[in-house]
Amino acid sequence: MGPLRNEKGDIDYLFIAVHDVTETVNFEQKLMALNRIDALTGVNNRRSFETHIKEEMERHARYGHPLSLIMLDIDYFKQVNDTYGHQCGDYILKAITTLISETKRGGDILARYGGEEFCCLLPETPLSAASILAERFRKTIADYLFEYQGNDIRVTVSLGVTAMSETATTPDMLLKKADDGLYSAKNKGRNQIEIVP
Repeated sequence: MGPLRNEKGDIDYLFIAVHDVTETVNFEQKLMALNRIDALTGVNNRRSFETHIKEEMERHARYGHPLSLIMLDIDYFKQVNDTYGHQCGDYILKAITTLISETKRGGDILARYGGEEFCCLLPETPLSAASILAERFRKTIADYLFEYQGNDIRVTVSLGVTAMSETATTPDMLLKKADDGLYSAKNKGRNQIEIVP
């Protein structure tokens, strides 16, 4: 916006230039989403999850509301990839993400933590309720028949469940406890949950 002057220097007109930045804004929004969302599964990525867990732990510290965490890993996922191929593995990852998303509650935060490992952060949820939800995840996945290019495939998951406590006061401590539970579930035979108070 500015003046348009004549030969004498007097202002005869004003000009206004308007630029449509819709494409730029849309592109910026897509970049922001890519920074938060796992490209394969469409859920939060690890970076986004780490932001969420810090925010929820701060909320827990402020208000004292319960906060729980479920960490799960697909059992023998390498065998799925080796037997049916990585595209089938991708299909399984997406399908499991959908099953969990349909089973979790609205305020729960699901993220792909890495590879075939997922985390589900449960605000306002005590350990007892988190354990029930984890068992629901386990059963839903174990009972589901995955169908890929004419193959019927069954997979299971192992889960570690924990909650904020005096022994878990930071994101790393909470994640470590859930991870310990996950590996304990795997060592005990897989397709089960392990609760770490």
